[in-house]
Amino acid sequence: MKKTLLALTLLLPSLVMGDASIGVLDPIAALQLSNNVKAKMSSLESELSADEQKLKSLQKDVQKLQQKLQKEAMTMSADQQDTLQTQGQQKMIEIQSLQRKLQKRANEAQRDILEEMQPKLKTALAAVAKREKLDVVLNAQAVMYTKPDLDITEAVGKQLNSMK
Repeated sequence: MKKTLLALTLLLPSLVMGDASIGVLDPIAALQLSNNVKAKMSSLESELSADEQKLKSLQKDVQKLQQKLQKEAMTMSADQQDTLQTQGQQKMIEIQSLQRKLQKRANEAQRDILEEMQPKLKTALAAVAKREKLDVVLNAQAVMYTKPDLDITEAVGKQLNSMK
């Protein structure tokens, strides 16, 4: 990050003075435009859907247990209340475990997709930069303001889709 800021600091005066052509790219948005990434994300969603359904079911079960405990607490024995509370706690532990599993799998998949797509993104960016005759391409996340016509995100996304 420091190197990027230093490079920008050193480059900006020469860019302002010269006729440098600048583009701005949101790399995550460009990747999300890629059919390859869309297919991988759809596959991941399908893979995780059973666990997500189980998670929703567990959450409903916990909610029902809590409602039952609230409504019937006065008429239940202490043992019955303890049993319901224990069941609720066990389901909460299961929910937390399942949430961690889902989050871990989603993070792994995202990391795998980024690793696979990084070289393709660089190739697509280079092709668009060459075609548009850009001297510098800045990450949109590092730019406070830009004219919309400097944004090459969509062009890079289209380039990614045209690549094999």
